[in-house]
Amino acid sequence: MEPAELARRTLEATKERLAELDERPTAEHVEVFDSLHQELSAVLGSLDQGTDTAP
Repeated sequence: MEPAELARRTLEATKERLAELDERPTAEHVEVFDSLHQELSAVLGSLDQGTDTAP
């Protein structure tokens, strides 16, 4: 997958998950934020290295 496409898909998936927070109890938000942070860090790391490996 091209880096631009990986970035676009990651952004869309992240926005969807953040939009779902309104429906979740506040206590569950931290779990979502932690998960997103790990996923975004992995994608940014792969883009930084010039690879297309995604979680």
